[in-house]
Amino acid sequence: MDLLHSSGVSSTTYLQTHYSHSQGYFLLVSMATDLRNTFFLLFPIWFHVQQAEAVKLVWVAVVGDWVNLMLKWLLFGERPYWWVQETGFYGNSSQPMIEQFPMTCETGPGSPSGHAMGAAAVYYTMMSSLLATLLKEEGQRIRRWCVRVSLWTLFWCVQVCVCLSRVYVAAHFPHQVITGVMIGILVAEYFSRTGQIFKACLRSYVLTSILLLSLALLLYLCLQLVGVNLLWSVEKAWRWCRRAEWVSVDTSPFASLFRNTGTLLGLGLGLHSPLYAHAHRTVVSRGADGATYRVTCLSATLLLLQLFDSAFQPPVHSGALFYLLSFCKSAIVPLATVAIVPYCVTTGLGYKAEKLL
Repeated sequence: MDLLHSSGVSSTTYLQTHYSHSQGYFLLVSMATDLRNTFFLLFPIWFHVQQAEAVKLVWVAVVGDWVNLMLKWLLFGERPYWWVQETGFYGNSSQPMIEQFPMTCETGPGSPSGHAMGAAAVYYTMMSSLLATLLKEEGQRIRRWCVRVSLWTLFWCVQVCVCLSRVYVAAHFPHQVITGVMIGILVAEYFSRTGQIFKACLRSYVLTSILLLSLALLLYLCLQLVGVNLLWSVEKAWRWCRRAEWVSVDTSPFASLFRNTGTLLGLGLGLHSPLYAHAHRTVVSRGADGATYRVTCLSATLLLLQLFDSAFQPPVHSGALFYLLSFCKSAIVPLATVAIVPYCVTTGLGYKAEKLL
């Protein structure tokens, strides 16, 4: 493993040395492909364009990130920024100097890469959805081939950029991002072959959220009982990160666990709420213009979520309270997207229509 890790550090050193002028680009890619952007940006857009695919997008993101967490706890993957300072591989020779950034100092284990796995799962789902829509109608074989090749080329370009960005910031080794991409695609492909999620009742959402949370906590407690400290990576982050303010509880394994289960529960509550049912009935009964309704809902949702995200920041030094508030905040995001905003929009449009009569 030392040889594999050392070659990974060499890759990071090479990228940071020869592509230092692209630092801003790599940091932007890592920031843009954070999984939280799937819930705050991609899901609202997709929901008001293709509702069923948006529901699948959340399932893929949540379950995929849960699988990523389980694998991280079981594989004990190192991260370059702390491995290079602890290893004895370089002996008496000087160890490579790698630069750190605010997003370098993630506190979870490194294998597989959550960014690479999440991006692969989410964008694979989106590309498959786009292909199904664009190729729904029969057309020229060459045109269909060009569309297919163009979209999958775009997909792989995005994956390469994500992988390079994670290696550049010294958050992951190359083998960790490659593994993440492969597992992410497998998760997305699994959900593309099952239709149960589209028929899931509220009870299924609640039980699935509880199951994911319980299994993760059970694994944590079992390993703790046999003397395995699953928070070892948090200690390494505090020890080897060059600036303490870059180490955030928001990147801890438990933070992602509570965010994801909260998101899934919020989606279930939204889809099975009276507000969602009222909004759906109102649009159908009034024959409201689809484009106007969707654009209004999408604009209002994105604005509301950005304001909510800025205004509501759980205190990062409060331990259990942080996880509880993160769970609640994550649940509100899909609930607002699916039920609250559409209800308010349809009520407003209905009120105006009645006034004009």
